[in-house]
Amino acid sequence: MKENSLEFDYETTITTEEIRQILEKYRIGKKPLAKLLGWGETTIIRYMDGDIPTGEYSDKLKKILESPEYYYDLLIKRKDCLTGVAFRKSRRAALLKIMSSKIYVVTYYIINKSDADICPGYLQYLLYYIQAFSLSLYGRELFQEDYIVNAEHIPFPKLFDDMRRCGIHALEGWEGFLEEEEQKLIDAVFNAFTWHGPKSLSRLMEDELSDLKISRDRFNNKIISKDSLKAYFKEICDNYEINQLEDIGNYPDRSIIRIRGLS
Repeated sequence: MKENSLEFDYETTITTEEIRQILEKYRIGKKPLAKLLGWGETTIIRYMDGDIPTGEYSDKLKKILESPEYYYDLLIKRKDCLTGVAFRKSRRAALLKIMSSKIYVVTYYIINKSDADICPGYLQYLLYYIQAFSLSLYGRELFQEDYIVNAEHIPFPKLFDDMRRCGIHALEGWEGFLEEEEQKLIDAVFNAFTWHGPKSLSRLMEDELSDLKISRDRFNNKIISKDSLKAYFKEICDNYEINQLEDIGNYPDRSIIRIRGLS
């Protein structure tokens, strides 16, 4: 999968080994997988025995292999095709794959909190400020991804592409993947920033970017390092009298008024 592509790049037919990876990754059998996809019961068995899938079927399987989010959504929509045991086993496996990345745990907490009424771009703003205030108030990152500097002003492009491709869906069963303190931080940022529309938050981020130090990661991407983000937002916390979570709203409320006054 290309890092910043909105499309899956399929150049070859899915291999037997890749289909085996799907079965193991999501803990699902050959016949249940075929049923889930609405195919003939022996379709996956035939592919494992050497039959070549059509381009359409191959692309579908590759999408499942690449995206646990896509598979999970399919699983929930077509769970009646499986036995209760098969569904629960596969659902747990897919959920663990999704939640293996902390940024996705945070993302789905926000999606569930908003009843899935949020767009991929707005999620980016919230993730950025959640990370910034975690660093400045608690001195630690909430997730490991760096802020990528790009022309689109999308700090976490891989997640953005996944959300665009698979759509925004509430996710059941995320409970237990976040600590109570982390949930309170996310709630505080959500409540403070969602009063403001995407244009206001985009303008605020642009204003901040002019003062943040840009560096390079090991892949030579332009980034805002976590140390830079931490130092900048610690200063913001001092300037806007942010001493506890309830004070976070001071920053967007006052800053956006100031920026509008400069327009």
